[in-house]
Amino acid sequence: MDLGQLAALREVGRGGNVTRAAQALGVTQPALSRTLERLARELGVPLLERHGRGIRLTRFGEAFLPHAERALREVEDGRRRLDDLGGTIGGPIALGFLHTLGTELVPALVRDFRAQHPEVAFQLAEGAAAVLVRRLLEGELDLCLSSGPPDDPRIAWTPLGEDELILITPRDHRLAKRRSVALHEVAAEPFVGYTANTAMRALGEELCRQAGFTPHVVFEGDETGTVTGFVAAGLGVAIVPALHRTTTIARLRITVPAARRTIGVLQVADRYHSATVRAFAALAAARAR
Repeated sequence: MDLGQLAALREVGRGGNVTRAAQALGVTQPALSRTLERLARELGVPLLERHGRGIRLTRFGEAFLPHAERALREVEDGRRRLDDLGGTIGGPIALGFLHTLGTELVPALVRDFRAQHPEVAFQLAEGAAAVLVRRLLEGELDLCLSSGPPDDPRIAWTPLGEDELILITPRDHRLAKRRSVALHEVAAEPFVGYTANTAMRALGEELCRQAGFTPHVVFEGDETGTVTGFVAAGLGVAIVPALHRTTTIARLRITVPAARRTIGVLQVADRYHSATVRAFAALAAARAR
């Protein structure tokens, strides 16, 4: 058994597609298939099975996958430790962040860090908070900039600061010329919300609860850009992060209740973080101070 076989199983397990896994690993599909066949023979159990037009892990493959991922993470952590012994910063950073942080905060942090360490390469990934946490735990990301604090005890959380949440309306809305609003003033309005089980959906519903009502959500979107588009089309009002800026809607500060979320750095608590990753996290904390 070798690391190449474990990496092949990890890639197929993540995507359920041999072609994409082969592309991610930089090998041909037949070579990847042979690698997995050798691993299956060594383990003495079938690891893959056909499912419709694709393939998926068997119950044996699903059972072995977490052990393969853990072994690969240990080796990767060991390599980071060896790199750090050289005393230089230069390894890559896999950085995840919320969509709304990609307009100003993340570009500014990356710019400032690259000014000090131009040799560092960034692998950037945008996503919802739940997706970022999953990818963090699976070892795909080194750290994330997201809202929090997270519920998962495996995640270390360093708050950086607060981000204001605002109410947006269509530009011809009765409140559009106002600069601020108490949230109870829109209790009877249709709302454009984020999809269920997202951090922004929970934040919006909690703010409305504090204002004394349950929002009537008529449309849902995964991202702030989609939510804003539905509001601009006149389909409702919405609560969104103030960092998202566009001229297609009216923006109102929410005076009551206090509408804010905390942004911070998320890392896996018991994982070794390279000097490069630690330096970036320190820069983010310094910027927050």
